[in-house]
Amino acid sequence: MRLKYLLVIFLLFSVFGWYWHLQTLFKINLKTEVLETPNTASLIVNFLDVGQGDATLIKFPNNEKMLVDCSIDSRILSALGRVMSFSEKTIDYLVITHPDSDHYGGCIDVLNRYNIKNIVYNGLQKSTDPFWQEFWQKIQTSGAKYLEINKPEVWEISSSTIEWLYPDKELNQINSVLRKKDNNTSLIFKLNYASKSVLFVGDAENELEQYLLNNYQAKLTSNILKVGHHGSAGSSGILFLEAVSPEFAVISVGKDNTFGHPSLRVLKKLERLKSKIFRTDLNGDIECKIGREINCTANK
Repeated sequence: MRLKYLLVIFLLFSVFGWYWHLQTLFKINLKTEVLETPNTASLIVNFLDVGQGDATLIKFPNNEKMLVDCSIDSRILSALGRVMSFSEKTIDYLVITHPDSDHYGGCIDVLNRYNIKNIVYNGLQKSTDPFWQEFWQKIQTSGAKYLEINKPEVWEISSSTIEWLYPDKELNQINSVLRKKDNNTSLIFKLNYASKSVLFVGDAENELEQYLLNNYQAKLTSNILKVGHHGSAGSSGILFLEAVSPEFAVISVGKDNTFGHPSLRVLKKLERLKSKIFRTDLNGDIECKIGREINCTANK
């Protein structure tokens, strides 16, 4: 009889042991699945400190990379070296918002150093500018696919979307008020990921901001704003900033620059909107990790 009881107890322990073991395996597998879902991976936006210029590296969850503008000169290479490993030689998308030297001056260096798969441009021709001619020739021989934005488009990259808002037509069809300034031909796009968004506006000035308000106001609200034209007084009108209503505002600007950037007036507007302000002249490189939440940190 005693042997029978011992056998029953042994069988019960065996059953519970297997149940616990299978449940543990299930939990581990379930946890791994959750960790690997796209919604929990981070998209990383690195706003690079390149002095008085612009350069932003976006790292998508599938490890594709997009560089938005190339700063004024070869300092872009050292900036990229801070956020890319030595073995990383490919940039999937090179976006040039417009051909001002502080935005595309280092692009030839980038094309020489990295394997660029796609070049995204606004189509502005500056055929009398020797540097632009050299840049344009480099594009032709780079082997990269050339993509010109001249209408609203939506791209899917990894589990994110990019909404190209402007230019929304051929440049020669844009009204003369906007076409008068190269800044107002800047590529405007919104990056969306995990129900969060980043708005890039290049060097958009007040006239282009008004155009965007008139035509795309419902699309402007964003968690992060890459502040237009280095925070100049001719950009970041209050109605535009209110439409964007950014939680974070990032200003790419050189220390002690001669342009008076960023404007104190622009800073005050952002403060009134309770936006957290980051500046590359004061904070160095700024990294924003976007997932279930947004976490922005400064290098200094």
